[in-house]
Amino acid sequence: MVRPVRLIALLAVLAAAVVALAAPVNASARQNPTGAPFQVFVLDRISDATFASLAHRGAVGLLRPSYGPTTNRRRALAELVRGTEVNARLGGVPKGRPLIDAKKASVFPNCHMCIVLQLPPRGAPTSNDRLYRIAVIGRNFHGLLSSPTTHIPGLVSIVDVVPTALAHVSTTLSWSPSTNAVDRLGRLGNAIDSNNRLKFPALFILAGVLLALALLGLRAAVTAVPAALLVNLGLGIGQVSNEVLLCAAISAGTVLLALALARACRSESALLALYGGVVLVYAFVMVTRPEWQAVNPFGPTQNSRFWGIGNQIETLLLAPLLAGAFLARRRFGIVGFVLFGVFGLVVMTDNRLGADGGGAIALGIALAVLGTRLFRLGVKGFVGLLASAAVAVLWIVSRGLDQPGPNHLRSAFSSGGGLLASLQSRVPLSYVPALHAWQLVLPLLMALAVAFALAWRGARQQSTRDVLLAFGVAIVTSLLINDSAAYELAGGIAVVGAFARFAPASAPARERARIRVPAKLEPEPVLNESPPG
Repeated sequence: MVRPVRLIALLAVLAAAVVALAAPVNASARQNPTGAPFQVFVLDRISDATFASLAHRGAVGLLRPSYGPTTNRRRALAELVRGTEVNARLGGVPKGRPLIDAKKASVFPNCHMCIVLQLPPRGAPTSNDRLYRIAVIGRNFHGLLSSPTTHIPGLVSIVDVVPTALAHVSTTLSWSPSTNAVDRLGRLGNAIDSNNRLKFPALFILAGVLLALALLGLRAAVTAVPAALLVNLGLGIGQVSNEVLLCAAISAGTVLLALALARACRSESALLALYGGVVLVYAFVMVTRPEWQAVNPFGPTQNSRFWGIGNQIETLLLAPLLAGAFLARRRFGIVGFVLFGVFGLVVMTDNRLGADGGGAIALGIALAVLGTRLFRLGVKGFVGLLASAAVAVLWIVSRGLDQPGPNHLRSAFSSGGGLLASLQSRVPLSYVPALHAWQLVLPLLMALAVAFALAWRGARQQSTRDVLLAFGVAIVTSLLINDSAAYELAGGIAVVGAFARFAPASAPARERARIRVPAKLEPEPVLNESPPG
């Protein structure tokens, strides 16, 4: 049992986390001395022997050549020389004049200050699922390349080349010492490839596990999403690339951990600690070791978003964030609800955690819906809660935009089209791909609708319907503004299975002092006994 005193300490920790995450910090990446620009050479092939030689002379990494699901030489070269990315679904070729000159070479030119890399072959666009080799020679680079764009040691984005070649200090590549850089890159590439192949299977497995636990009536369904998030993080820490082990961990590992957590978290206080703790762990890891959260079954695909909260994690995190806000309100009233809600918005929006704008919007609207039902507010109350969430999100975004370096939301708030251009891009980025993949999206949408209807009808308490409605609004919002409908639907099925068994007691779980009032004392009758005689 978790005592209220400990819960107060937990909420104090959450408040401190909000302040810490919202406060700006100085970049900790190693800076390199400025000097003359690098030459950039594009090779058709970098052999294993050449790559080993480059690793001995400089710093090496793996390059993602384009932004979006497809790529080819023309697109990759256009992004390379301009230092700008354009999603393949928007054409893949950025506008503007080239900022550097990329020279073609058949073999390594034995340069002393240069960037050497591979690019995709010429021809029709192909799947952007291959990583290419890159090396930086000169200016004391040696070891493993580190990118301010990817936040994954060893993984480099195509847009990192221009600022490095031109010595732009705030966005240049850095490096970390490594005596076995080539071997580490081999393990990293295998882990990225394996986890990317399992993005859909992992979510389908989790959805099946959650639905099974809900249909069996097991309370472990309530703790299964936090369990899956913890298992997922463990796989990222271990950089697991064996696909059988990955599937076994997501299925059996989630079930076993969910059962254990269900036994350990019997009270509402313990559940609140679990929900808040899981989100806090993810926030801490994304700030300190973002690669642990990035390369795992539920992490980003590393061709559109490299790190932070992608659409898979965003959908799954809605479960602990909404349920946690509900329990925080029951335990600590409006203060608990507001504190937990702001904590969730900071995690979704802060740039050091990936700045998931779509997730922040979906969560803000869901919290407004949940708060309206919990506090019995009308339309004006809903609008007030929605406006408060919007102000909080915009404040966090503005602080992130004030900091130098990459920011996922910078394009949405830029002067060149900005928010309007982002809204217009929803058609080619979100709706058209969903229509093209209707054979997958439509069955998932029907499954989610059926699961939601069954959970709603089977809800025995108002609290279950409160969180279900808030999540339903969140998932609809996410489908409208995010660009991975199938991921969101599959994750949504899993969360609905969890909420189907979310049924706190009708009254807040608090100890009520009971004073026993003694019954009114009546005089006992006195028996008259005759004296012996």
